[in-house]
Amino acid sequence: MERDRLPGLQVGRAVAAMSIAYFHSWVAISRFPKNTAFPLPILTGYGWLAVDLFFAISGFVICLVVSRPGFRIGSFLIKRVFRLYPLWLATLTIFAILALLWRGPKETETLGYFLYSATLLPTQQFPFYQIGWSLQHEIVFYLIAAVIAPIFGIYGIAAFLAASTIAFHTVQMPWYFSSLAMYHPEFLAGVLAFMARSKLAKLGFWLPFSIGFASLCFFVTVWGGHHDVPIALFFLTVGFSNIPDKESRWLKSVSAIGDASYSIYLIHPLVFLVVSALISKATPPSWAEEPIRAGCLVLILSVSITNWRYFEMPIIGFGNMLASRQKPAN
Repeated sequence: MERDRLPGLQVGRAVAAMSIAYFHSWVAISRFPKNTAFPLPILTGYGWLAVDLFFAISGFVICLVVSRPGFRIGSFLIKRVFRLYPLWLATLTIFAILALLWRGPKETETLGYFLYSATLLPTQQFPFYQIGWSLQHEIVFYLIAAVIAPIFGIYGIAAFLAASTIAFHTVQMPWYFSSLAMYHPEFLAGVLAFMARSKLAKLGFWLPFSIGFASLCFFVTVWGGHHDVPIALFFLTVGFSNIPDKESRWLKSVSAIGDASYSIYLIHPLVFLVVSALISKATPPSWAEEPIRAGCLVLILSVSITNWRYFEMPIIGFGNMLASRQKPAN
């Protein structure tokens, strides 16, 4: 398996994945009367920011990968394809089947749009399976790194992301450029965290994490803007990357959730949709609302960890085997 998963970053991925799952958990309990739930205010209102944290962590991880001696574009892209596409295609197909059987297709849910969404190419609206919108950004970032890193290195990636961010705010661009460049600051935060890691490692976890969390709360609640969020993501990513790789039960357990974070991300909407459909056929009491939410999260976690072990890991291993056969560039 790839060793680009630092334990601390896996903790960050675990936090991000479960935050997003909780943020979307309203889908499962939407059939209950209003004002009968007892949600966690921060995750209910701002759990969507965890996607931005995913982007920042990806920026850090990809820099870790492309900066290694012997980096090869072909091997890199093969590994990324086998990392993203198999589970995406599986969950996309499951969602399409469930939508067809449960409610029938919407006007935009055509076979052509299904096939186009499967490619993860940019779309003006959400892809067929809406949760895949962030994967479109991931794919483009991988291609940027693959093209720029062999020639200009990490500094080249940072410069490109900075330039595209400036262009997004100053130049009128076609929708497919502007929609992708919108999240380049988040990836840039991770790239800069990687570049500064050796100098900031002595700060440990708690100081940069506290700065990042406090600034994130300030930017989204007091300042009221999203443009400054990458500053907070920089410190959060530094903090997670500084978690030492020690043998401890809590680190092993949370890292296991981080390993399954991609499964959590793609599987959780399916679980919520199925539970919502089941609730619509019954009339559970209002006190069951939060237990159902908690049960959904436990089910998502269990299914995702199982999926990681028996679906993702074998496929990733196969992709790594194919990548290892790539001949080094002359």
